[in-house]
Amino acid sequence: MDRTERERQAAQRRYLGWGLAFEPTMPGVDLARDIVFDDGPNGRVLALVAGTQNVAQSLSVALTTLRGSNVFDATFGFDGLNALAEQIEPSLIREQVRIGIITLLDRDPRVRKIVDVNLDDGRLGATGTDDAAHAALRASRTLQVQVQFETITDDRLSVHLGELPSV
Repeated sequence: MDRTERERQAAQRRYLGWGLAFEPTMPGVDLARDIVFDDGPNGRVLALVAGTQNVAQSLSVALTTLRGSNVFDATFGFDGLNALAEQIEPSLIREQVRIGIITLLDRDPRVRKIVDVNLDDGRLGATGTDDAAHAALRASRTLQVQVQFETITDDRLSVHLGELPSV
């Protein structure tokens, strides 16, 4: 690793922070996360994430947490989950989810610019692509969410929220 790369990683750690590593207990579902342990010189220690991995993990946790459900920080979480429980048009639900994602990203000081918020329910895919995966997505009534953004350290990240049921 050269000096420039070490300086870039140090800047990422300084400006993007670090935290405990949490891994999904059921990968691909985003229902729950659990702490991770590493082997250290004196036994097992808590695993850490830093820099861009910390931002991606923090936003993934925030996007799968109902806003106001954290008693220690009522402003933490994603307000778009409330839209999924309302009896309104699916297109309005998607827009409320999109607005909730943008609001959450705007509140994080580590996010400099939102590049793309992609909501895919299989109905608005690329023209001419009507493969089995898109047909299954349409039939399942789920919404796949992919968010791309730039951090204050000029890194471009992509967070896949997973699937939201019944949209």
